[in-house]
Amino acid sequence: MSNINLENSLTKILNISRITFWYDEKKEFTEQYEELDINGVDKIHVHGNEFEVKYRITKQDPKKKFLLYFTDKKPLNQENWLLDLELAHHVFHTDQEAMFMQEIGMGYHFKELVAEHIEFFKSKGRRTKLKELLGEGDQHEDIRSKMLAVLFNTDYVNLSTFIQAHSSEFIDGNDKFDKNLDRYNLSNYYWGRIKHQFNYLNEAPSIYDFLLEVFNHNFILGSKNTLNKESRILLLQWKDTIQFRDSFAQISEKIAKDLDIKSKLNETTLDTIIDDDLFELVDLKVIHELVTQLAEGSITTEKVLKYIKKRENKFWNNKFQPFYSCITYGAQFVDKAKETSSTTYKSFDEGVKNYSENLYEVDFIYRKFIWNFRQTKQNKILAHLVETVEKIYSNDWLLNNNNNWQKVIENVEVWPFKKGNSQRAFFKNHVVPFIEKKQRLFVIISDAFRYECGAELSERLQAENRYESSIDSMVASLPSYTQLGMASLLPHKEISFKEGSDSAEVDGMSSSGTQGRAKILATNSGVRATAIKAKDFMNFNSATEGREFVKKHDLIYIYHNRIDNTGDTLETEEKTFDAVEDEMDFLMDMLKKIANMNGNNMIITSDHGFIYQNNPLDESDFIESNYNGTIWKKNRRFVIGEDLKGDNSTTAFTGSQLGLKSDANILIPKSINRLRVSASGSRFVHGGASLQEIIIPVIKVTKKRQDTTSQVDIDIIKSTDRITTNILPVSFIQSDLVTEKVLARTIRAGIYAEDGELLSDQFKYNFDIEQGSERQREVKHRFQLMGKASGKYKNQRVQFILEEPVEGTTKWKQYKEYYYTLNISFTNDFDDI
Repeated sequence: MSNINLENSLTKILNISRITFWYDEKKEFTEQYEELDINGVDKIHVHGNEFEVKYRITKQDPKKKFLLYFTDKKPLNQENWLLDLELAHHVFHTDQEAMFMQEIGMGYHFKELVAEHIEFFKSKGRRTKLKELLGEGDQHEDIRSKMLAVLFNTDYVNLSTFIQAHSSEFIDGNDKFDKNLDRYNLSNYYWGRIKHQFNYLNEAPSIYDFLLEVFNHNFILGSKNTLNKESRILLLQWKDTIQFRDSFAQISEKIAKDLDIKSKLNETTLDTIIDDDLFELVDLKVIHELVTQLAEGSITTEKVLKYIKKRENKFWNNKFQPFYSCITYGAQFVDKAKETSSTTYKSFDEGVKNYSENLYEVDFIYRKFIWNFRQTKQNKILAHLVETVEKIYSNDWLLNNNNNWQKVIENVEVWPFKKGNSQRAFFKNHVVPFIEKKQRLFVIISDAFRYECGAELSERLQAENRYESSIDSMVASLPSYTQLGMASLLPHKEISFKEGSDSAEVDGMSSSGTQGRAKILATNSGVRATAIKAKDFMNFNSATEGREFVKKHDLIYIYHNRIDNTGDTLETEEKTFDAVEDEMDFLMDMLKKIANMNGNNMIITSDHGFIYQNNPLDESDFIESNYNGTIWKKNRRFVIGEDLKGDNSTTAFTGSQLGLKSDANILIPKSINRLRVSASGSRFVHGGASLQEIIIPVIKVTKKRQDTTSQVDIDIIKSTDRITTNILPVSFIQSDLVTEKVLARTIRAGIYAEDGELLSDQFKYNFDIEQGSERQREVKHRFQLMGKASGKYKNQRVQFILEEPVEGTTKWKQYKEYYYTLNISFTNDFDDI
């Protein structure tokens, strides 16, 4: 040992002990002793002068620090004149074990432990890490556990965490932990702990053999072995860790092959495996069964939703969520489509009312089904269900309903452009009231944002705290295309076609482009009004240039073209529903940006809707129209021109019938039929008179200063304050129904000791029940307590804690707590006999 290390070690000891005894019987450190010079410390070589030394230390200099150095053999206690001082102070040792112990602050009575694991202590890095973990009162068990934490490089001194770290290295093909357990002589202790806690019995234990036993024992179709219930909690905790989730998935995949889980699942039923989530194959089996039964019509929607709810918090749910959502929407679609496929309409107003209150849900569910299907990036497993949904939507619902609607259109002599729910009345009925109240208004116009999209957005806004949202429907101008729809939303007296084209003019002014619309707004609105592209608006810094821009205007029209731009392009039309999802998020972001610019009043609307069918169309969906005349514009869904004569496949209107100052004629293909137009997409179309094309949303949004939402309250039925067995059944009650303003709440529950130690499995659940009595809102779970609940923590008070997620993080915060007293009999430490 160098003089520097020797002096440092002695200095540390002398900082906490006035007198230090140093026995060097072999005289190995005499030279170093002579050279020592520690400030404030007197050195005394004790050699037959014990009485004199004692007198000086206790009488002459009772406050001074001393280093007593002995080169004689340490005397027996009964012959030791300085025994009382030695026992009251500190003995400095210079053997290797002792030096390590002194460095990290361990008592000399741990010398045999250090000697047993000397290879562990030879590393300065390991000693430093161990020192950080050691605490006052640590015993042999505590120290060895903390040595394992250093070995496995874990943040927690916890056997389950050690196993997770060990497994992670194993599945990566690394055996360093096994080698280090042997090298540091910790294998017996480690496997002894595992044997004691899990009842794992193997004379030649290994991590993979242990994991095989754990998975096999806890799989619903596995073979039971000697392991106890603690092994189930090990798996539950492992799946819930962030650090080792990936290794769990990899281990599970390997074990699934080695235990041939696939063959075991082949003959099982949904009810048998619905609560199991040890293997990814279970989810595949559940999905396969749900899809098959749904396509065959052998399962009810209610049961489908019940099964999927059970999979909600399972390990692989994030990976398979698009599958489960697709199946959910598929089941709901079949029910809703069948219920409404034969809808008839007595009048135009009845059709608008029926669609905006009820029928739009079919288009919404279909869109969600297709979008989630695309998210799965799978075709085979869902093919049967997709085929069923597509057939019902295109043939039985969309076509049938619009054929019935066409009967109403045939009798329309004048398009209802003067009615209050007309797009032409938008400015007067929806914008002017804000102007009259001198309230700044933002009007967001999203191209092709059809009514069902608006209904979803409004619902999302209702759930957003401090936002109020309401939705109305409007009837778009006909033909239902961009130029005319955009013109109709502007303040105007009359709208006309520019001669020979489909361009719309407002009071003689061009309505094309943002600049043209800004000019019309400035001229006709009567207030400080302008128009801007959404992209430019979103590029503003909200606190500076954004607020300066807003201050200059009372009315701001903001235009965005994502959905129409995607759908109207042949190469991208199949991504129409992806564009809708993106637009939802974009609009939410825009509304929040407006609020940050002190904007409180917003309206979201559209120029027109659209029809979208995911499957390529059949030949029968296209019509050959034998019209003649001068064509100004031809589209899949309309023709504008002069002296146009239609036929039986189209409905003809004059410009004046559609409220336009024009001598043009307009032809609209009947129902949902398409005209043949070269180099044009056919799955996404608009311009016609179908319900999906002409009914558009008007969403009014107000930013509030006070909270507008709350979450459902969750309570438990607590019949006792004592836990007397290793199983605690708990009934959770969702106090209120989930509504637009009372939102679902996700909780995580578990039983904890007062020192924070988790004593049970954890239960996660999303309480989102929308109907039923209080008893029907009851959810039960049986908590499994660990063995230490009847051991270390027996007869202690414990906490039953409910937590909820911290938004935007992976962390949880306490929601509620309840108290119990543990009073578990020793017999509960045994598994069922």
